[in-house]
Amino acid sequence: MLISFLFVVLPTLFSKDLWGFQEGKSILWVLYLVLLGYFLQRMQVLQKVRFPLMHLMVSASLLVSTIFIMAIVSLQMRNDVSTATRFCVPFSLFAMYYTLSLFISLESRKFLRWTVSTDTIAATLVSNQLAINIPLVPYIISTYYRKAYPDSGGQWLKSMMLYIGLWFGASLALAIGNILIQKTKIFTFVARKLTVGSLADLKNMFLKVVQWFKYKRRLIFTALFFYIFTIIQMFLISEKQLSISVSDTVNAYGFILLKRQAPIFLNVLIIMMFFIFLLIITNKFWHSFILTLVIDLVITISNYLKIALREEPVLPSDLKLLTGINEIIDMVNPIIIFVGIAVIVLLAISSYILERRAKRLYNLKISWKKRGIELTVILLFFSSLFFVNHKNSPSYLFFNLFRVNRYFYNQKLGAQINGPIVQFLNNIDVLVMDEPKDYSEEKVKAIMKKYDKAAETINKDRLDWAENETVIFNLSESFSDPKRVPNLTIDNDPMPYVRQLMKQTTSGLMLSNGYGGGTANMEWGALTSLDISNLSPTLPTPYTQLVEKQFVSPNITNLFDETIAIHPYVATLYNRKNVFEKFGFDTFYYVDGPDELTYQDKIDDNIYISDFSAYNETLDKLKANLDTTQFIQLSTMQNHMPYKDYYQENNFSFSGNAVVRDRHSELNTYMQGMYYTDEAVKYFIQELDKIEKPITFVFYGDHLPSLYSGNNMGKYGLVQHETDYFIYSNRYSRERSKKLNKKIVAPYNFPSLALEQANIKITPFYALMTKLTNDVLASTTDPSASISNNYNGQKIFVTDNNKTLSESDLSSKQKELLHEYRLIQYDLTAGEEYASEWASQSVVNQE
Repeated sequence: MLISFLFVVLPTLFSKDLWGFQEGKSILWVLYLVLLGYFLQRMQVLQKVRFPLMHLMVSASLLVSTIFIMAIVSLQMRNDVSTATRFCVPFSLFAMYYTLSLFISLESRKFLRWTVSTDTIAATLVSNQLAINIPLVPYIISTYYRKAYPDSGGQWLKSMMLYIGLWFGASLALAIGNILIQKTKIFTFVARKLTVGSLADLKNMFLKVVQWFKYKRRLIFTALFFYIFTIIQMFLISEKQLSISVSDTVNAYGFILLKRQAPIFLNVLIIMMFFIFLLIITNKFWHSFILTLVIDLVITISNYLKIALREEPVLPSDLKLLTGINEIIDMVNPIIIFVGIAVIVLLAISSYILERRAKRLYNLKISWKKRGIELTVILLFFSSLFFVNHKNSPSYLFFNLFRVNRYFYNQKLGAQINGPIVQFLNNIDVLVMDEPKDYSEEKVKAIMKKYDKAAETINKDRLDWAENETVIFNLSESFSDPKRVPNLTIDNDPMPYVRQLMKQTTSGLMLSNGYGGGTANMEWGALTSLDISNLSPTLPTPYTQLVEKQFVSPNITNLFDETIAIHPYVATLYNRKNVFEKFGFDTFYYVDGPDELTYQDKIDDNIYISDFSAYNETLDKLKANLDTTQFIQLSTMQNHMPYKDYYQENNFSFSGNAVVRDRHSELNTYMQGMYYTDEAVKYFIQELDKIEKPITFVFYGDHLPSLYSGNNMGKYGLVQHETDYFIYSNRYSRERSKKLNKKIVAPYNFPSLALEQANIKITPFYALMTKLTNDVLASTTDPSASISNNYNGQKIFVTDNNKTLSESDLSSKQKELLHEYRLIQYDLTAGEEYASEWASQSVVNQE
């Protein structure tokens, strides 16, 4: 009674998880339930309860009533329904009353006139839990059913009944399937072996388990050793604090031990399978163990060193660097190399001595048939890893089972929380791009020759570059017009200046392949003029999976004398430091970088550097160079998630069900931040007009914020993957520039559009891009297929009136031009790079 008072009554009164029950998932709560069941059975309490069905109905009514009552209380006190389910946690008094009533009713096994077997009850309960807890269910609820219906109770009731019907159908189907499985011979055999009918049976089963552990103790101790080794390995490559998101920092050791056990077990499983593979082949325990240990040590040391030097773990693409092993050795401290060699020699000697002394003890007596079966299983497992990023493949689902996070955008964090082995395997299944038909050196050279001539033709009507010609690309984090979001009405305009400016300049909508994320993908497309929707589904993040594999990575910086990147945040995400170095940027300004940011002011309590500061940083760089051509890549951070109550002022409100009720305040914060960005853009434009050199300013949002979960992505996918863009020519370039009419663009269109608006000469590669931009509709991955940014989907094309087309809808000339572009993109990213020098030319080479 005392334990129940502490574990149930007190948490109900104080509405706190006093004992860390984690909504009923902790081992402490499970042990309490076992103890409670034993007590009730021993004292025969349940048999004394009369009218169990009446108790069940009363307890269910009370539990449901608390939801409605607490919803009203929550609305009055908090202006939301955040505490509506306060008493629905398993350890509340109301939930416990319902649980006991249900248990008593089921224990009787009599419902009306029917007697139901225990197996059927168990199957129904298990199926019910599956129907509630499989990942698809919370996804459906959060995406489609978590909506507000302030004006229509009937609509809400209809939606609820539809979902309940779907759930009931799924639960019933699972229960029937479960019951049928119980009738199979395999199930009855396993059930008979595991059934415990008495204390003696339990004792015998325990002795069998002990005997099995004793027989397999060497393998178990080996697995335990590598389990501890894996934890140490993950600790070594982690800092004390891990930034698991842009706003959430945790203690690394606690997070890895408490939250990442599943990936740790997966690492150990992979290591053990490799060890067993060696053991089956060699039949020598210590040789297999030491070799596995040496390889794991090499993985640990190489990851530790590479993360210290490059802020990323060892990846499959690094294996090609082994051809230059001498250069790698030169980069490593000789002491580390000496100690490493000494340890390997010592382990090798130990392996020889141990194997010789314990040869009989560890000799495996396995039949060739069993060896063949085990080897086949292991080889099938390792071969399946080449499909680990193919959606719904067995290895993909297997990795998901172990809660592996596919952190392609932050490989370092991925290694820290998945383990370096799993993160390495995550990057094996990467096909850059499907090879287009008729790809060859001759075909690529023919295209190059064709656009050499096209560039000459285009340049006849273009002006020479000014000596200080300047282009700025500004990726504005999450900038998008909330007025365009369906089922949302905005009371005040958060972007009045930009809206007016877009009417006067080249402007329209940009197709984003991300929603709530994927910033670097848009940045990559804008800088390289390459289309991410042409890439393989297994390559969702070019910055981390592609750029370093390229010998040359052509991009817009090739055209300019001075190139600068500014990112008012850390540079670890998306491997930006290495990518921008590969791209050829002269200087990269970021937080805590060697080239310091001068301006780091923030607005009120916002955790990110303001756009005003970012623009002042850019203005300083513009004014410092009035003599040579200059390109600046600016990516801002002010409007990055999360959208907490940052600002002292909040002048924006809205209505509509595009945003669920408990995220209303986030949208208000986001719109206030948008307004501050709008003011900062106005200030920046005014300052650009004062600088005495021609400047072309490309401004675009990278993606929408992930706030509109009330909208069905299948229905509104396209509009929720469109952001706003404009291209502005400052006062000193306005006479020579021209306004363009391009309503729908993709990031890869921006370089050719900027050069066309500036009305300046171009290289043959940009002649190809100009033709593609003007003659072929902008393309992207199908935004209605998924809200995920992790996989590239089917390619679609979008018309100026926002209609989607497939490639088959294009004209023959458009298809031919698109094929030429694909051939060049394939050559630059996955092919032999015949066109890399051609695509990297500067305009000077064309004069």
